[in-house]
Amino acid sequence: MDILSNPMFTIVPFALWIGTIALALYLSISDGESPWAPFRQPRDILDDHLTRGIDREEYVERRKALDLVAALV
Repeated sequence: MDILSNPMFTIVPFALWIGTIALALYLSISDGESPWAPFRQPRDILDDHLTRGIDREEYVERRKALDLVAALV
């Protein structure tokens, strides 16, 4: 029996290579965040914006809007 006629030695390595390439492309296209990072709440993101330089009035307006949306959901 020829080794190339055995699917274990041809299809499985090919599928592993395709999976590795697909994972590498996915990670290179992502926005820099880890795809396995926990989901960040909108309030946490808004707090980060406050520390990065939005002014307090804009923060208060956006927080009120977030609280209103959270109350509706």
